[in-house]
Amino acid sequence: MNKTLFICYAHGCRGEGLAVRISKHNFFRTLHAKQINGRTIITNEHFNKKFLMHKSRIDFSDMDLPVDRNIVVPSHYFVDTLGEKYQEAKFISIDVPKDLDEFKHSLYDRYFEYRTNNFQELIGECEDKFWPYNRQADTKDFEEFVREVLSIQNRTFGDILCLAKGISVTHEHKLMLLEDICPKPLNEKIIKNSFVLPYEEVKKISVEDIIDYVKK
Repeated sequence: MNKTLFICYAHGCRGEGLAVRISKHNFFRTLHAKQINGRTIITNEHFNKKFLMHKSRIDFSDMDLPVDRNIVVPSHYFVDTLGEKYQEAKFISIDVPKDLDEFKHSLYDRYFEYRTNNFQELIGECEDKFWPYNRQADTKDFEEFVREVLSIQNRTFGDILCLAKGISVTHEHKLMLLEDICPKPLNEKIIKNSFVLPYEEVKKISVEDIIDYVKK
């Protein structure tokens, strides 16, 4: 039977980097990625990174696991959400960082202050942030949103998130949104039904230990 391993993590908790490292083992299909501002951006994930999208934009019911390959899937959804649909899969859950202040500072620098001139990357971020908070909007509204984003000089991803939520672009509002997306403690169901990995151990964990878990 083919194996699927979900790497479940909150925003900024190094899940894509771990997924890439695990996928380099010959047991799995290799994931390719690029490094941007300290962030790992996967470019060939089986589900086109849909498990990193807001829940209003995806439908798990039509996303079946492959039967011809072993894959690693980065996900912002944990076993408490995915376990019933994907009963044969394995789950790694990255725990909350112990030093949240340091984590917040790093996340703010890596994400909220991130800038890019890559048009496709900008459009992708606009899509990912606009639609979840503007569910009654239409294509014309989205196009106007993109024009507003593109009109901002030296725009950041934090600017895009503020505009998507309909609030002014200020440092104070970015800090408020940073608090909203910071990881929350894992619940009992997640702890009981997955391989819980401390955030601090993400770069240290042995891939062979993970492969042993997957093969059980």
